[in-house]
Amino acid sequence: MAKATRKTTKKTEAAPEASARVAEAPVLRKKDFVERVAKISGAKKAVARDVAQAALQVLSEALEKGETIAVPPLGKMRVTRTAVNNGASVLHIKLKRGSADASGAAAQKDEKSAADPLAEGAE
Repeated sequence: MAKATRKTTKKTEAAPEASARVAEAPVLRKKDFVERVAKISGAKKAVARDVAQAALQVLSEALEKGETIAVPPLGKMRVTRTAVNNGASVLHIKLKRGSADASGAAAQKDEKSAADPLAEGAE
């Protein structure tokens, strides 16, 4: 029985540390998101705001419908369960991300396939 007690104690001690890390995570607000998109894309903020709003709306609607979203480099996202909390819809989402090496390999594969078409122009 001593072993079971030790295992239980270890799990109890680890849980508060994990939840503390999540609680301290910074929040990326929509305004900051738009600013980053504008900076990376070189677009004006007004254009970046409209495009970011449209992209977020498409993602939101797809998740509400229960669709799986596969958007590299973000990853593959799917709703695992839904709930209603105080009138708000709560979606539990699983996000599977590949390693940095896998993303690079996929990009190289896409470049190679784009350079080597399956059929010739005359076919």
